[in-house]
Amino acid sequence: MIIFDLINDEAPLSARALRLLFTQKKLDSSKVLGISEGNRWHNDLKEINCINRLHYFDELDGKGIDIEKELRRISKEYSNFNVFACDRNLVGKKRDFQRKMLVYTYLFFEEIFNDTITHYFTTGTAYTYNLVAYEVCNRYKIKHISYYITRIESRSATSFGISHSFDEVKSLYNEFERDKVKDFMYEPIRSFINRPVQPAFMKNAINAFTLRRVFVQEFFKRSIEYISKGKHKYDLFTKSPIQLGIIRLKKIITAKKINLVQNKVFDEINLKNRYFVFPLHMQPEASTLILAPFYVDQKAAIINISKLIPPDTYLYVKEHRSALGQHGMSFYKELKKYGNIRLVSYKINTFELIKNSIGTINLSGTVGLESLFFKKPSIVLGNVFYNDTGLTFKVNSFSQLEDTIKKVSEDGFEVEAYFEDYGARLAYYLYCLKEKSYPFEFNVAKMDLRERILKDQNIREYANSIYALIGN
Repeated sequence: MIIFDLINDEAPLSARALRLLFTQKKLDSSKVLGISEGNRWHNDLKEINCINRLHYFDELDGKGIDIEKELRRISKEYSNFNVFACDRNLVGKKRDFQRKMLVYTYLFFEEIFNDTITHYFTTGTAYTYNLVAYEVCNRYKIKHISYYITRIESRSATSFGISHSFDEVKSLYNEFERDKVKDFMYEPIRSFINRPVQPAFMKNAINAFTLRRVFVQEFFKRSIEYISKGKHKYDLFTKSPIQLGIIRLKKIITAKKINLVQNKVFDEINLKNRYFVFPLHMQPEASTLILAPFYVDQKAAIINISKLIPPDTYLYVKEHRSALGQHGMSFYKELKKYGNIRLVSYKINTFELIKNSIGTINLSGTVGLESLFFKKPSIVLGNVFYNDTGLTFKVNSFSQLEDTIKKVSEDGFEVEAYFEDYGARLAYYLYCLKEKSYPFEFNVAKMDLRERILKDQNIREYANSIYALIGN
């Protein structure tokens, strides 16, 4: 039996890929089980045998589960970490509700996972239920497979764990030998340096800070579904369209206010200064909640980092284009109290900032990978796939960060000299990243993305990857 997570906004893509595999006789529909959530994606999942986890939660309500007793059992049987604080949908709910949801989620996966299950396909780890499913998969020796979009082209890579390591890529990269690196493998580096480009997802409407027509269309579509289908009491993912609309509208209004006084908010930047770059992340997102859980409070993290850099050095805090409007004026004002912190507008070219910097200090974003292209020290505080290159400075504490900052700040420090075979390793990793990723985009099927994600070619390549992984 093979199980598919069909809860989140990638569900329409997975459903279409499964139907294609059924049609091609590559998968037996009776050997596939989907996990659904309430009424989400009901029309897309009609031809797939699914178990609705919210209905299972309803059944548990009638069994009088001793929540505290179950939590003690779970604590002994599993290696849990970050299961409450990681979930943007769970945090803020009543505390007793959070504890019940955790227990119910464990009981659900313990019920459906067993020794007859071979594979569990899911989305990238972003919520409590992802962490729980992974723990139960380990218990039953089930292959846990999640997909992530790579920085290279519109391709997706697989992870068999929850640390954002691309396992198939890493497996090939572990075979690195200097003699295996050919000249063509350096081409992605040369191409990026000559013409660096931002990740494709930066252009998606969901990351915009202006009002788009697709927002209005999505609002009315969601409203019709919300009114006609309602919301289950344990449904954490279906949001009120009005609530979502207000949040988006507030972000847009705040962004416009900041743009009106941007010369007062953001500082003039001198690229001749000595400085590190710290890129702000979108929040709440898995980039901080899951991959860098000890640095969720970015303001506190920035202030702490500023205490560790030399007196003659600045910390250039670069606003994320997609996050504009997320932070209020008070956020910027607090950071501007510190003499060695400079706020950098989202309009400033990130690549020029990196090229002229001492290095970057980053939680889990792509700026750390971009630093490697420009041969700048990439200090990473979170878990991210390109740590597998062995070319980043992965730090696990502020004391370790302090030592690393001192090291890379020394006159004459060169990252190429510090890491053996730096250029060859980066070239080979990029080669592995392309060789062991798949030529499709694993993404949410909503707003302006839906048409692109649900194209026949994208569905076909995703289906091919599923078949290949099952075959292996």
